[in-house]
Amino acid sequence: MEQHTFLPVLLGSDINAYGMARSFHEEYGVKSLALASFPLAPTRYSKIVTVQVHKSLADPEAFLAIVLEQGKELSTKHNKLVLVPCGDSYAELVSRFQKELSEFFIVATPPHDLLESLVNKARFYELCAAHGIAHPATRIITAQDARDVDALEIPFSFPVALKPSDSVSYLDVKFEGRKKAYILDSADEVRHIVREIYAHGYTDTLVLQEYIPGDDSHMRVLNAYVDATSTVRMMCLGNPLLEDHAPDMVGNYTVIRSSSNQEVYAQIQKFLQGIGYVGFANFDMKFDARDGSYKLFELNPRQGRSSFFVTLAGYNLARYLVEDRVFGRQSTTVYGDHESLWMQIPKRVFLKYVQSADEKKRAQALIRTGKWGTTLRYAKDMNLMRWLILLRMDMRYFQSYRRYFTARSANTEGV
Repeated sequence: MEQHTFLPVLLGSDINAYGMARSFHEEYGVKSLALASFPLAPTRYSKIVTVQVHKSLADPEAFLAIVLEQGKELSTKHNKLVLVPCGDSYAELVSRFQKELSEFFIVATPPHDLLESLVNKARFYELCAAHGIAHPATRIITAQDARDVDALEIPFSFPVALKPSDSVSYLDVKFEGRKKAYILDSADEVRHIVREIYAHGYTDTLVLQEYIPGDDSHMRVLNAYVDATSTVRMMCLGNPLLEDHAPDMVGNYTVIRSSSNQEVYAQIQKFLQGIGYVGFANFDMKFDARDGSYKLFELNPRQGRSSFFVTLAGYNLARYLVEDRVFGRQSTTVYGDHESLWMQIPKRVFLKYVQSADEKKRAQALIRTGKWGTTLRYAKDMNLMRWLILLRMDMRYFQSYRRYFTARSANTEGV
């Protein structure tokens, strides 16, 4: 292992942050520092990441001052500081302030104007259309439409998907029945949810889309790293087999089988390099059996909360960032093709609720041969307190799936 003189500084304390801390530790033996606005269970009682809590970190005005102060202090102890946002709001703030942050930190993020176009789903679909990327048929709903919602035209057959264009500002919208995204079966349901969202403070546009049929196993997730020259250096595709079905967690994958698809890789590589992207990218897409295409839903300008499946498959996420930005070493593009199984939930929950019989058999074979793992159960970072935390998380998954999972809800991904 090469002697390191850098410190990973993570923004966030969730499972994404722990997955990145574990990736850095596995590859370089380095302990990370995480800055967060509040502590979360995945990074508690850990020997591989220290969490500093700054309650106002998520506030844009306070964010820059806090992180720069940390950078000034840490730069006296470490040759290089690698800043890694592990959430949507942190990714936006790092991109917005990348010039100032670059005084102390290595920052790998797309330009802010590009990031704004990518995270706003309405503008993202315009970019997709301009670059020939397939995506679901879409209608944009505005605040003006909501003022006369009874006259709202719905150009798709039911069910339809509805989600906010701006997922960051939607985090502050609270009301009974709120979900990250919706599958709706009637015009009355659409109009009711549109009213509720705008009545509770949301101001951006909403995205109404055709629903792409198929259960969780029709989804695909792709993670990529793009170097400082906007050259893609790594891509790894995953087949989600199950997702979380709790209302506030819909869209979060809980089981992923890593896979490969050269046609998808070629298309995404051309897209990322064509728009001048930099840093980690996380794509959600769905296979549409009606025409055989993969339709893109969103691009997250960061690694995702389930992205440790990439490291588990043999493509350590931290390695590509460090080799590019810390050591300045170029490499050929890596196209992931190793098969392994990543699980966030207990095996018993997965085996009970997975919908596809073929995928269940395939997953069982990977489990039998030891080609599987989790983000949080890291042998080098286990102790009694972490064991108790993970046991409690497992119990919550048992309860959540028992309460929320139905055959209908299993077809709500891809929104």
